[in-house]
Amino acid sequence: MKKHWKLMLSALMLGTVFALVACGDNGEPAQPAPTPVGQIDTTIPPERDLGGMEINIATWWVEEDTATADPQSAAMVARWADRAAMEDRYNFTMRYVRYGSWHDVRDNISQELLAGNRDFQIWVMEGTWFATHHSQNLFAPIPRENFEDDFGIEWITSILDLTTRDGSPHGFAHEVGMAGGIYFNMRLFEEAGIERDLPFQLQAENNWTWDTFTDLARRLSVDRGEGAAEVWPITTFNSDFLMRALASNGASYATVDPVTGNFVNNTNTIEFLETIQWVVSLRDEMLTMHEADVGGEWNVYRQMFNDGQGAMMSGGNYVAGARVNPSLVDDWGFVAFPRGPRMDYHHSWVNHNVNAIPHFYNPDEVSNIMFAMQRWIRPLEDDDPYDWIFENLVNHSDPRSVEETMMYFTRNPSLQSMPAHSMMPGLGEILGENFAWRVWSGNEPAVIVEEAQLVWNAFLDRVNAM
Repeated sequence: MKKHWKLMLSALMLGTVFALVACGDNGEPAQPAPTPVGQIDTTIPPERDLGGMEINIATWWVEEDTATADPQSAAMVARWADRAAMEDRYNFTMRYVRYGSWHDVRDNISQELLAGNRDFQIWVMEGTWFATHHSQNLFAPIPRENFEDDFGIEWITSILDLTTRDGSPHGFAHEVGMAGGIYFNMRLFEEAGIERDLPFQLQAENNWTWDTFTDLARRLSVDRGEGAAEVWPITTFNSDFLMRALASNGASYATVDPVTGNFVNNTNTIEFLETIQWVVSLRDEMLTMHEADVGGEWNVYRQMFNDGQGAMMSGGNYVAGARVNPSLVDDWGFVAFPRGPRMDYHHSWVNHNVNAIPHFYNPDEVSNIMFAMQRWIRPLEDDDPYDWIFENLVNHSDPRSVEETMMYFTRNPSLQSMPAHSMMPGLGEILGENFAWRVWSGNEPAVIVEEAQLVWNAFLDRVNAM
């Protein structure tokens, strides 16, 4: 399959059409061909000089710039070369700066914004962090025309809409990436008498459902004999699994009233209660592992899967390269989260990180920052729309995880959506306290939902007031 994709993509690249420029019939030189999207005509003086402006993007996971980047594909080599050219042309530098850990960014961004720290021009945040600070007017408005460029950038319109106040967005994001799904260990499937690639088959037939998933988990819960390491059918983190389950059944924590713009409680629907019941039933049968069962930190489920002590794992797509491959020596696959009984297709929530400019930058500075950002992230003329396949193949044990599962989602954007609750200010751990943690505590589904209503409604009232 890898060779098949390489041949196909090579054909696509060889099929590129080249424009020819000739003289006109009147003997005068023809007008130069228009500059393609993503390309800059370097013979024309730059329309703006940013005066050596330094633009630092604060993150919690990467430290990278044109001097230190280590691109791992031809596409990324071209990308970083273009970024260096843009910096020279427009007289600026841009870099990703690792401010600290995830906790460091979450806990310290408030004091940095309030103190007017100008070391960072753009902060990258989770949606709830952004929403909390947005409610306190700590981010600068960005005129809408900054997102109407002709570079072909794939801005996430839902983020622009959700962050708009007084006609201007205050946050942005770009590029759609796949959410998460189910990882499975092929060796453990075979040892349990199950076809090693059955989840791939079920997904292709649109039979990858809660019922078939539950049936597999039961079959994987086998006694491997005295002295054998215990194997859990499903390893997971409680809130992660519950959120994927809710999305897969068309349920949600909240919706947005299209008239008032207020968040509305959506936990009293049949889809929501049905999801809670299913997740509780998996826990009651001890098919899902909780960190309290084995001890350790919240992410112990990943290590157990990597050590061959979990037959299936619910997790984000990003953990494939960083956490699974090459730690897990067994062959493994990656499929969508199974669909619930209320859905005819697979569906996932995807939480985009939000980029925002601090409120103390004036309109001219905001304009320059966005001018540089457009040129930093713009697609190049010869960008291969399928290059992401090669980049992801190295992170997966089986090419079907990319060529079937990831292709399925990238070709069908409606299979993923940004949940309303991900942009609620001050959300914190309230979802876990009211729902996810309670699921793993031996409670009745109806009791979990009923007991959560007063706290959840009061929280929504506070959010709407903000």
